[in-house]
Amino acid sequence: MEGGYHTVKITDKVDEVQGIPMTDLNKIRQQISLTALAEEAGAKFDAHHMRSRCPLPRHAGDRSSLSFVTYDNGQKWKCHSSCPSDANGGDVISFYMAWKEVDFKTAVQELSEWTGSQDLQPIPISVPKQFIQPQKWRERAAEFIAYAEKNLNDAVIEYLRKERGLSEVTARAFHVGYNPQNIFDDPIHWGLEGRKIWLPRGIVIPGLWKDEPHYIKIRRPLKNDPLGQYIPKWDAKDGASDIKFGGLRGGKSVLFRLELLDHLPVLILTEGEWDTMLLWEHCADLCDAGTIGGAQSRFDLLDLALLTGYQKIFVVHDDDKAGDKGRDYIASMKAISPRIESISPPSHDLTDFWRVGGDLRVWVAEYVTQALQGTKHPRWMKVLTNARQELPEWDRPHARERSKNKLPYSNSPILSILASLYLRMITKWTNRTLKPLSKR
Repeated sequence: MEGGYHTVKITDKVDEVQGIPMTDLNKIRQQISLTALAEEAGAKFDAHHMRSRCPLPRHAGDRSSLSFVTYDNGQKWKCHSSCPSDANGGDVISFYMAWKEVDFKTAVQELSEWTGSQDLQPIPISVPKQFIQPQKWRERAAEFIAYAEKNLNDAVIEYLRKERGLSEVTARAFHVGYNPQNIFDDPIHWGLEGRKIWLPRGIVIPGLWKDEPHYIKIRRPLKNDPLGQYIPKWDAKDGASDIKFGGLRGGKSVLFRLELLDHLPVLILTEGEWDTMLLWEHCADLCDAGTIGGAQSRFDLLDLALLTGYQKIFVVHDDDKAGDKGRDYIASMKAISPRIESISPPSHDLTDFWRVGGDLRVWVAEYVTQALQGTKHPRWMKVLTNARQELPEWDRPHARERSKNKLPYSNSPILSILASLYLRMITKWTNRTLKPLSKR
């Protein structure tokens, strides 16, 4: 390799991925236009060549909205609607796989024929450009967040309480707000160029780091959506009827969490912001809570540096195919640090568990008890005591072993809920019946 180039034949076995030369993959990504490939599949993009109705055969839902988008200078794509979770985004190769319904190796072999010459030639190694978020983006985002917080009205607070299990105190702590109208802002205000910045109508959830916004998500009302019972329902002016979250262009992922002066020994990372806020609402004395930002998110160096302060990090992904991929990633991380461990959700996600009456504190307490068993740290002893108090007296000595071996009902939402209710019933019976007898 000289000057950042490889000189190889397509048949060479150099830098292989699943038996395919890495240089072939780079050549495919550089020489085949994702936009042109999508158009051949049937996509009809808007004027900016960014959005289209999804052209993929496995798209199971409505195709009326422009849910198919390209980004990263046309190098990546994402379907925000009804494509399956294992085939709803990626690069030009993953698009071809989803379009032709072929495996990775077949896609590379067929796309290689499109790149032309088999002769020896220098093929540049693609190095992704590092995005530097403009300071103007953060300043404008802070103005928008303040505007949304002022609009956090009683109807939105009622939605958060009834549908998400969140109090106004929690909403204010995480700077949750409400944007009452669709806004298309000039990108110059954000330090960006190109198309306008879309700030959709909905509940605003900012991702902050050191008191500065790094990303903003907006939960939009959809058709037949419970959110439409609290704020104006979706209508044609809102557009994109199947895009649940609007993410502002120029945002940069950070660990979503409250920045506290001190922290607890156990951190539970969830897949989304709603579950993180729910943990903070109900279990703030048992664990710290944060989100990894999605099933396919990966830790960067800053994330890993933050995690070193915790005695144990539990990561809970949603119970779906995308979550399975996330669990595989965390399993690989555990080989690096045994403090990081993937755990199964008690239902599809923690919010669903709460909605059907699941006891979130008991569920968390079992893992905290497991993690802190044998600790001598004075403050951690207090956390361990809090956790043990959530468990039935007869069950406390066995909590660690049961957590270690996993509950037999941990992967069944219905059984988990029934077991939780059963434990509550036993606890009440113990308090009302056994304690009076012991006094005799």
